[in-house]
Amino acid sequence: MALQQLTEKYNNLKAEYTQLKTEQGAESEQLKTSQAQQKAEYEAAYEQQKAAYEQLHEMIMKLSNSGTCAPNLFWPYNDQHPPGSPPPPPAPSSLY
Repeated sequence: MALQQLTEKYNNLKAEYTQLKTEQGAESEQLKTSQAQQKAEYEAAYEQQKAAYEQLHEMIMKLSNSGTCAPNLFWPYNDQHPPGSPPPPPAPSSLY
């Protein structure tokens, strides 16, 4: 009688363990899928931002080189400075 009870208890615990292990595996797969999706979304957003920045930079460069933009008096590194005043100091090399 005791052996039968122990066998039943063992079988029940073994079934519970198998079920929990299966659930844990499924949760782990869901987590991996979610992380991969988040990484893909992040990389896509980064590429969009990078492309937008490059496009903006290109537009600014075209405008500044076209001569149609008024010089910015608050930017000391353009070639325009008030007559009679010394030219501004050279731009830091980190901007190039």
